Amino acid sequence: MKLRIKDYATKVGSGVTPRGGAETYLDKGIPLFRSQNVLNEGFQMEDIAYISEEIDESMKGTRIKGGDVLLNITGASIGRCYYTSGSFERGNVNQHVCIIRPKKRIVNPAYLHYCIISSIGQNQIDLAQTGANREGLTIEEIKGFAFDIPLLSEQQKIVDYLDAKLSAIDKRVSVLEKEQNAYTRLKKSIIHQAVTRGINADVRLKDSGIEWIGMIPEHWHRFRLKDLGHMYGGLTGKSGDDFRCDDESKTKPYIPFTNVLNHTVIDNSNFNYVVMGDNEQQNKVKVNDIIFLMSSEDYESIAKSAVVMDEPGEVYLNSFCRGLRITNKGCYAPFLNYQLNSEVYRDALRYEARGFTRINIKIDRIASHYVSLPPLSEQKTIAAYLDEKCAKIDAAVENISKQIEVSKRLKKAVINEAISGKASI
Repeated sequence: MKLRIKDYATKVGSGVTPRGGAETYLDKGIPLFRSQNVLNEGFQMEDIAYISEEIDESMKGTRIKGGDVLLNITGASIGRCYYTSGSFERGNVNQHVCIIRPKKRIVNPAYLHYCIISSIGQNQIDLAQTGANREGLTIEEIKGFAFDIPLLSEQQKIVDYLDAKLSAIDKRVSVLEKEQNAYTRLKKSIIHQAVTRGINADVRLKDSGIEWIGMIPEHWHRFRLKDLGHMYGGLTGKSGDDFRCDDESKTKPYIPFTNVLNHTVIDNSNFNYVVMGDNEQQNKVKVNDIIFLMSSEDYESIAKSAVVMDEPGEVYLNSFCRGLRITNKGCYAPFLNYQLNSEVYRDALRYEARGFTRINIKIDRIASHYVSLPPLSEQKTIAAYLDEKCAKIDAAVENISKQIEVSKRLKKAVINEAISGKASI
């Protein structure tokens, strides 16, 4: 029998953000569930916020009870959903999370959760957004979502079936993720060893004179980046409209910061476009330039670098980035980029970053950053060695990623078949 949520829910409503916002959050107290805490697989408790007894009392209308279904109703996580167990004690929600409290003699909360995250539920959520260009669900829209509601005994069979099937898939994904993480750690280790000690295990070492670099091979030499070339800036004086022009005759390609963030090598693909005047003077990117991400909301991504490996033609640089034009003939750009992205060198660069809501690193901090280089021929040998090793590891990681994606699609298919009645349970 198809029923709407309002036909069996005693409560459908969202919370509020406590007056004072994040400044009122505590290290312990009553947990406040925000959208980042609600995942389809469970609750993310690592970054849960806590509120005081007094604030919880002022929000007593949106307290969570055992058996409540929590649904994200705004933003990029809209539609994510999970439910509290019958033994759940205390909690509250902010305005981005909706509480759906089903009558337990009619609907099993776990069954409703599966209904909402199935394609049947997600399609209704998507339809509620179509045309209005909104990223938010209203309470009335949620009350109108309809699902087939069998007898409670049948609901429990479906829940038990899905719990078992999805648990087996999750175990497989967990094994794959551990394998993927092991490859990632191996790659970091190989790069670290090669760019700090080289690939000769018997090399003699000396003190670099820089505490955080430590010992280096005795025939390697210390440089600052400004000893190897000069820094240049990205696009300046550009507004939002300059990046939204459809007339290609008026635009020029530039490297967006996401290319630097997500890649270690910049090729001639995936450029964006910006309006450029005929006589406008901006710095052009050249082959073998190393590009740094200088401004980010994420501390981990600051000072990430990528090397330009192909001749890019007339291409410019995003304003969040800075380029290093290498002029020292004893420096091989691919090796230097491997070194700059190794953990010890990245950590030293990130240490120089400053900021709160947005993290920035000054250009002189990059220019004064120390590196240690072997002779040019050895740099090329090490870079080639790392290219080969990393390519094999990247291929293995990509293969695992595909298997994980297949498993995630399988989970969706299993849920959809069970909720739609197509599965034999």
